Amino acid sequence: MSFFLNLNKNIYILTFFLIFFLIGIFIFSDYGISIDEDKTRLNGFISLEYIFKIFIPNQVAEINKMLAETINTNYGMMITTDVVTSGIVFDLPLALLELIFQVDDSRESFLLRHFSNFLIFFISVYFFFKLVKNRYDSWIVGIIGALFLIISPRIFADSFYNNKDIVFMSLFIISLFTATKFLEKKNFKYAVLFALTSALTINVRIFGLILPILVFSIYFINILRKENRGKKITKPLIIFLILALFFTILFWPYLWENPIKNFLYALRALSDHSSPMYTFYLGEYFLRAHSPWHYHLVWIFSTTPFLYIILFFIGFIFITQRTIKRLLKIEKNDSYDDLWRGNKELQDLLFLLTFLIPIIVAINFGSISYDGWRHLYFIYPSFLLTSMLGLHLIKIIFFKKKNNYLHIFSIILIIPTAFWMYKNHPFQYAYFNFLAGKNFNEKFEMDYYGVSNKNALEYIIDMEDKKVKIYNLNTTDLYLSKK
Repeated sequence: MSFFLNLNKNIYILTFFLIFFLIGIFIFSDYGISIDEDKTRLNGFISLEYIFKIFIPNQVAEINKMLAETINTNYGMMITTDVVTSGIVFDLPLALLELIFQVDDSRESFLLRHFSNFLIFFISVYFFFKLVKNRYDSWIVGIIGALFLIISPRIFADSFYNNKDIVFMSLFIISLFTATKFLEKKNFKYAVLFALTSALTINVRIFGLILPILVFSIYFINILRKENRGKKITKPLIIFLILALFFTILFWPYLWENPIKNFLYALRALSDHSSPMYTFYLGEYFLRAHSPWHYHLVWIFSTTPFLYIILFFIGFIFITQRTIKRLLKIEKNDSYDDLWRGNKELQDLLFLLTFLIPIIVAINFGSISYDGWRHLYFIYPSFLLTSMLGLHLIKIIFFKKKNNYLHIFSIILIIPTAFWMYKNHPFQYAYFNFLAGKNFNEKFEMDYYGVSNKNALEYIIDMEDKKVKIYNLNTTDLYLSKK
C-alpha cells in the first residue's frame, strides 16, 4: 500500500486524465445530434463567409458552396438572431477546419463537432482540478473535485453535443481560474490572460460579463484597502480593462462595424421573449416568459446528485454567515480590511457570488426559462466549488488528520451515480435525483434537445425489416438524426 501512496503524484494525475480522455474518445460517437447543432454549424459558415469577404474575397466561392450544401430554409430569422447574440469561438474554427480538410460528409462533420465539444470540456475539467487543488493545497482534493464535475450525468452527456451551454461553461471555468490568479497575483501576466479568457467567454454568451464585472469590483475594493494602495496594482487593472474590450471586439466579428450599437443590440436580444416558446414544468405548459420564479432552482436541485447538494448547503451557510459577520464589522469600523482574510476566503466568496448572481438575475428578469436549466450550466462549477468547501468543513470537524478516510468515503458515495451513468449510457441527459419524485417524466421535459432521435431510429431499423412510416410528435427534427 505504501508503494502506491509514494508514487509520484503526477503519475496519478496523468493517469486520471488519460482514462477520462480515452473514455471520451470511445463514446463520443454514441450521442445523437441536438436540435441546435445544424444551426450553429451554419452560423460558423456564415461568420466565416463574412470574414473571407473582408480579408480573402477570392475564396468566398468555396464558403458559398459549403453554405449551399448546409443551409436549410426552415431556419429563417433564427439564424440571423443567433449570429448576433452568440459568438463564434466554437463554430468559426470548426467551419474553417471543415473547409481546410474538405469535410463533405455530414456524419463526419458532426462527429468532429462532438469530439471538439468533448475536448473543450476535457480541458476545462483540468482547469477545474487546478482551481480546487490551488484552493485546498491538495492534488487529491483536486481529483475529487474533477470527479464531481465529470460524474454529473447531465453535464457529462451534454459535453459531447451541447456546443453552446457546455462550451460556455467550460470557458467560464478557465476564465474563473485566471480570475483567481489575477486577484491573487495582481500582475500583467494574469491581467492579459484574464482579459483573453473573459473575451472568449463573453463571445459565447453575453452572460460572461458577470465575472469581469465582479472581479473588477473586488479588485477595486482591494485598491481601497490601506495596505494595497498605489499604482503598482492599479496598472494591471487598467491593462485588463483595455485588453478585455479589445479582445471582445476582435473575437466577435458582428461588433467590428459598430461595436457599441451592435453590442447593445445583442444585449437587448438576450432578454427578448417575443417568440411563443413553451416549456413543460411540474406537469404544466408555460410560456417561457411566464415560467414560475422557482423554475431554475427546482431544475437544479432535482437534476444534481444529492451528495453535491448537501455539501453545497454546508458551504453556502458557512460562507454566508462569515460574510455577514464581516460586513457588520465594516459598518462599525468603516474599513474594507476585514471583508475577507486572505486569498482563500476571497475565492470562496467569488465562487458563491458567481453562483448566486446569475440565479438572482434569472429570477428577477424571468429570462431563459426553458429547456431545463441548461442556460445556467455555467454556474454549476461554482456550485461544485462551494460543495468542495462543504467537504473541507466536514474534514476539519470530523476527520481532522484522517483525510484519506474522507477521500475514500467521498469516492464511494459517488459510485452509485457513476454506475447509473454507465447503465443508462448514452441517455445521461435524462437524469433526475429522488427529489424529482417517481413520475418525473410526467412533470419535466425529458429530451428537449432531441438527442435520442438517433437511438430511436436505430431501434426501428433493428426491429423492422420493412418500410415503415415515422411521425414526429414534438419540435425536434428527425432529419438531423439521419446524418
